[in-house]
Amino acid sequence: MTHPLTPAPLRGTAARRALLHAAALLFLASITPMVNAALQLGALYDVRWPQRTSHYTALIRIGVGVVVFFWLLWTVIARTTLDRVSARQRILQRCAALGCSSASLYATDPDRPLGHFGTVVTGLSFAWLAWEVCRSHGITLEKTPREKNPQRWCAQTFDLAGRAFGACMAGGCLAYLGVQALLHLDVAALPVMAGNQLDTIGVTGPLDFMAQLVVVVAVEDVVIVAATAALMTAAGRPAWQIYTTVCAVEVVVHAYFGAPAIAMALFAVGRLQLYTRSGRVLPLIIGHASFDLLGALLMPLPLTHRLLIAIPVGLAASVIAERVRRAAAPSPEPVTGAAT
Repeated sequence: MTHPLTPAPLRGTAARRALLHAAALLFLASITPMVNAALQLGALYDVRWPQRTSHYTALIRIGVGVVVFFWLLWTVIARTTLDRVSARQRILQRCAALGCSSASLYATDPDRPLGHFGTVVTGLSFAWLAWEVCRSHGITLEKTPREKNPQRWCAQTFDLAGRAFGACMAGGCLAYLGVQALLHLDVAALPVMAGNQLDTIGVTGPLDFMAQLVVVVAVEDVVIVAATAALMTAAGRPAWQIYTTVCAVEVVVHAYFGAPAIAMALFAVGRLQLYTRSGRVLPLIIGHASFDLLGALLMPLPLTHRLLIAIPVGLAASVIAERVRRAAAPSPEPVTGAAT
């Protein structure tokens, strides 16, 4: 597998450094949702966690915030030297990095939360850190468009976003069907979440959902899929290791589903394949965010009502996609007759 954004595979120390950074980014971004998913999975098996468990999870969040604070500042300072950027850009970028990382660190304090703003800044800090780390290795997470026609570029983005939406739907629907099947069979050895997904992960309202959505796309699309694939590919890792790593992390992050979380491997494979072939992370974000938003709107409804709404929404999306493709299609050149 070749990554379209990596000019050449790294060798020696540079390759080991890229692999180390990939592991560090993946750990920082996924450790908190992994711990939360493990706690929720244990609750399904009636595991009684110690009273100080919440204290330990808070320490993990604070530790992650401290590392992100210093790492983001260091990478921005190292990049914004006067031989690369102007004095004004250096001041602006360094101040922005300081403000973003400071707010993200402050948001980890359980006694002085920043509310939804802190949640959004945390997601932006992860995405910015992944972008800076990849850039330090000569990798850009978002492929520079070669298509000069804006309509064609938008059509390509729309097409890739639709495929990402389909990958999310395939994995999400399979996990949902697995949950419903196990609830119906009532298998004691394979408990599953009893409520809906939003209640399970602790989303309390529309603003909370939108803030959490920023963290979800930043962690899952930018870090777990894009940055991990780009850095591991640059380090010369084979495709099976990249796919195994990303799929395993996605399954563990969604372990609160119970056994049906295995279906999230399909959710990961589809998005990872799109990224490794296109080098575009923006369509992944759009497709994933659209799927989560649609799912949140349909989740309170019964299954039959979801299908009645999902079918016309899918048809409307297909019609829009076809019109975008037609508008972006190159116009046929006029045929001129031969001179006599």
